[in-house]
Order: sequence, then C-alpha cells, then structure tokens
Amino acid sequence: MIRGGLRTKGISKKGDPGNPLVSIITVVYNGEKHIEQTIESVLNQTYKNIEYIIIDGNSKDGTINILKKYEDKIALWQSEPDGGIYFAMNKGIQLAKGEIIGILNADDYYLPDAVMRIVQANSKNPSDIFYGDMLVVAEGKNDTIQKPDISKMNEMPSIPHPTCFVKKAVYEKAGTFDIRFKISSDYEFLLRCIRKNFKFLYVPEIITTFRQGGISASCYSNVEGYRVMKIHHTGHHNAVIIRGIKCYVKTFLKKIIHLRRS
Repeated sequence: MIRGGLRTKGISKKGDPGNPLVSIITVVYNGEKHIEQTIESVLNQTYKNIEYIIIDGNSKDGTINILKKYEDKIALWQSEPDGGIYFAMNKGIQLAKGEIIGILNADDYYLPDAVMRIVQANSKNPSDIFYGDMLVVAEGKNDTIQKPDISKMNEMPSIPHPTCFVKKAVYEKAGTFDIRFKISSDYEFLLRCIRKNFKFLYVPEIITTFRQGGISASCYSNVEGYRVMKIHHTGHHNAVIIRGIKCYVKTFLKKIIHLRRS
C-alpha cells in the first residue's frame, strides 16, 4: 500500500458543535479522466471544515500522480488492490473522523455550496441522513435534474445516493455497505436505514452533478435490484423482473440492428 496526505504528516482537522467536521470519501480506479475535477469540487467548497479521503484501488493510469499533486490539501489518500467499490467505500468510512460523511464518485462533482447546504440543514433540523437533487449529465443528451422521492424507495432507488450525507453514527449503528452487491449496495443501505427508522431530511438543492453511464445504468442493475427488494420485502420485486426482461430484450434488439447495418 502507498499513501499520502496531511494525516501522514500528523495534521488532522477537528469539529465542534457549530462547525462540524465533514468527511468526503471518493473511491477511484483508473479515474485520471475526471478525478481532478472531482477533487477540485471538494477543495473549492464554501464550507471549509472538510477532510477529504480518497481510496484508490491500485490504479494503473495517471490517477496516483494526480493524487500526489494535491498532497498538501487532501487529508488522506491510499492506494492498494481492494475488493470492489463498496469494499473501498467501507474502508473510507472506517478512516473517516467527521460527524457527517459524504461519498462522491470519482467522475462526479459537488456544486460549490453543497456541503454548506447540508451543514446548514443539520443545524436547523438535526437528522441522520441528508439528501438532495442531482444534476444528471450525459454526452449527446440534455442535462436533467433528478429529484428524490423517498415514498417510492420500495419500488426503486428513488433517492440518488451521490447526493447523500450520512452521520457517522448511522454507519456505526446500521452497518456499512453489503459487499455481496456490486452495484446496488447503496440502495440496500438506504432501505436498511429506512427500516431502522433513521431520520431522513430532504435538502431541496442540487447537491451533485452525476455523469450517467457505466454498470449502474446497465440491465444488471435490475438483477441486483430484485435481490435487494426481496431481502427487504418491498413487495415490488416482480416488477423489477419485468423491467429486467424488457431491458435485456431491448439491448439484444439493438445489437441485432447494429449487426445488420454493419
């Protein structure tokens, strides 16, 4: 394992009741394309009492060089092979010292006042989990705003996890991410917290910009969604089977059309 950052030099931040320490965790593997924008979005937050932890899965591209560039601004970064995205997130949570924890994907970024909005919301209405709106961007498509709806969580992952900020105490009581799931553990975690009656608070602001794509947008997400819904007895797992079948059929037809045209 290699590591760096302020903590390796004995420098750590602390919080107090009026100025809580917020830990931001980013998990990355071969993310040189977008990781610098992600880092800058955290470092440029209007709220300053932040510790930034980056967990790298032994990247082979230029990611490590970018992390070293920010040695004097990142609380801690470390790089070693790991067991996947949720394994790495759990590692970051264990390392976090903040009262509130946000998890930011390596190709996404926060709006400048995202953390300030969360801290202000907690000051006015102390809660366990905070969540907000998400700006979704995709190449060749118009940007859209995804608004959460906690009342639909039994039917689908209707709270965008990239906007969530969770109290450290919640992870200590409810547990961290279930690494049996490869892409839906965030959904399972939030359902678990709903079942345990943790207090959720909606912050009506765009918190995170999310780059659409990857495995989370694939048909396989329906397979894991089905498993999560069965575990938590949501009553909607059969609908996910239908969505999954439609997704795979649609993907198959697209491949056939592409082959005929080529």
